[in-house]
Amino acid sequence: MEPLIAWGKFVGVAYEMYKIDHRSPGTPADFPVGWERVANLTMTPRLESIKEKEFGGYIAQSLSDASLQAVVIRGTESSLDWLMDFEFKLETFHEVPNSGKTEAGFTNLYRSMTVEYADPSRPSELLSETLDHLPAGTKLVVTGHSLGSSLATIHAFLAGSKNFDVELITFASPRVGDSAFVEAFERMNIANTRVFNKPDVVPTVPIELFGYRHLEPGIEINSGLYPIKHSVSCYHALSTYLYVMGDTQANIDKCRAGASS
Repeated sequence: MEPLIAWGKFVGVAYEMYKIDHRSPGTPADFPVGWERVANLTMTPRLESIKEKEFGGYIAQSLSDASLQAVVIRGTESSLDWLMDFEFKLETFHEVPNSGKTEAGFTNLYRSMTVEYADPSRPSELLSETLDHLPAGTKLVVTGHSLGSSLATIHAFLAGSKNFDVELITFASPRVGDSAFVEAFERMNIANTRVFNKPDVVPTVPIELFGYRHLEPGIEINSGLYPIKHSVSCYHALSTYLYVMGDTQANIDKCRAGASS
């Protein structure tokens, strides 16, 4: 679990950056060692609960391997109100031919994601457009939590369609697309690790009855076996995921069983 914990901490840094500045945070002191932040990611949700462009994650470059980049996307940790804003309608994912359908809200949010480079001389561009001019041989690790994991899945899929060496690591991912999308994803041989907490509601939606399917296999963890408060938000929190996976430094103070609300 140690490599997964490490990538979970990458996502944790994105959450911390958002707390510092909801629009354009700088590099925090606890940024992953051995990596350089090259850009922030912003997104413009068209949701009732989120109305303005805001920080959504970052792109980092490995200092020891010039060919390796990480695309890190935060989600929603403490509030699950965003679930109520989605109608869970499937639409054709036109960016990749014959790739099935993806959830419309997730897809449109992904399409809004913009890269804002730390180097002010580089103009901003859509995240999807960066794939058209990455150097040949670039390796990508794409990771996210919650809503961010759905965006990470779509980006990894698009990168795989362009023949990049890409690995996808998600935590608490909802279902993203239909069976045709899952089959198209599998044909690309993208390395995929999906971690889900058994009592967490987010990985159970959108339901299969609507045509949705998960990328398989998933790695199940179970916070019910640990001193975690029984609450929807605590089941879903990234800190809970990290703690159950074995991160002794994960801060579960608010979600520890017996803690006051």
